Amino acid sequence: MNLLFSIRTALALVITSALLYSGLRGACAETAAADTPTAPELSCANARFIKAITLTRALIPAPPQDVLNLGAMLGDEIAATLEKTGRYTVVLTAPTRSLGLEPAIDAFSREQTPYFIRLSGHNFGVTGAMSAWEFLGPSINPRTGTLEIALFNGQIPRAVANTVVNAAPIQAPLFAPPIDARGEPFAASPYGHAMHLLADQAAQWIDHQLQCEPLWGQVIARSGSDITINRGAIDGLRMSDRIQVLQRSDPLMPLGQTHLPNHYLMQPIGLADIASIGEHTAIIRLSSANAVQLGDVIQAGQ
Repeated sequence: MNLLFSIRTALALVITSALLYSGLRGACAETAAADTPTAPELSCANARFIKAITLTRALIPAPPQDVLNLGAMLGDEIAATLEKTGRYTVVLTAPTRSLGLEPAIDAFSREQTPYFIRLSGHNFGVTGAMSAWEFLGPSINPRTGTLEIALFNGQIPRAVANTVVNAAPIQAPLFAPPIDARGEPFAASPYGHAMHLLADQAAQWIDHQLQCEPLWGQVIARSGSDITINRGAIDGLRMSDRIQVLQRSDPLMPLGQTHLPNHYLMQPIGLADIASIGEHTAIIRLSSANAVQLGDVIQAGQ
C-alpha cells in the first residue's frame, strides 16, 4: 500500500513539474517575442542626403465648382508630407502648363533646387444628371480625381520619371456654399479625406523615386586646389564622402530648335575628397582642380 502511494505521488510530481515547465517556457517565449524589437525598414545609403525640390501646386484646368483652392491644397499636403520624412527641403511654386524642361531649369537657376516636380490634375469635377423627380435634386456620380506627376532634374537637365495616381471613387454630396480645400471643415469631410489620401499617395511615389537618388550640387568658387561646392552638412554630407566632379559643357542647341531648353554634355573630371564641411557649403580637393570651372556639377552618393 505504501509502495503504491509512493509511486502515485512520484508520478503526480513529475506531471506537475512538466506542466509548470511547459507553462513557464510558453510565458518566456511570449515575453521574448514581445521584447524583440522590430527590424527597421531597410533603406539605401543615399536616403541620408537631403534633396532640394521645387514642387508646383497642382494645375487643375477644370476644378470642381464647389471646392476652392484644391490644387493649392494638394501641393501643400504633398510638400508637408515630404518634409516630414526629413529627406527633403521643398520650395512650393505656382502651377505650370509647360510640359518641357524649361520650368525645371528655371527653378534650378532661381532656387538651386536640382529636382523639379510638376503636378497636374483632372477628373475632379462633379458630373451627374437631374433625377426624374426634381425635388430629389441632382444625381451625383462618385467623386474622384487624378494627379499626373512629372519629375525632372533641372541641373543636368533631364526628365527622371512620371506617373499617374488616382483617388478612390467616393460618394460625397456637393458643398453648398463652396468650401475652401485648405480649411479644416474640408479635411474632415469624406471628399476631403479622399483628397488627403491622394496627396499622401503622391508623396509616397515621389519619395520612392527620389530617396535613393544621389545628392547633386554645383561648384560655386575655386581658389587654387580648394573647390567650394554649394552642399554641406545640412544636406547630409559627411567628411568620409567622396565627391564626383563633372564638367558641364557648353549648351547644345539643336539646329532650328532654339526655343528648346539647353542640354549639356557631362564629362567626369575626377573624385574629390572633402577638406572641410560647413552648414551649407563644403571645400573639396581634387588633383586636377585646374580643369574645374564655376558651374560644374558635383554628385555625392552612388
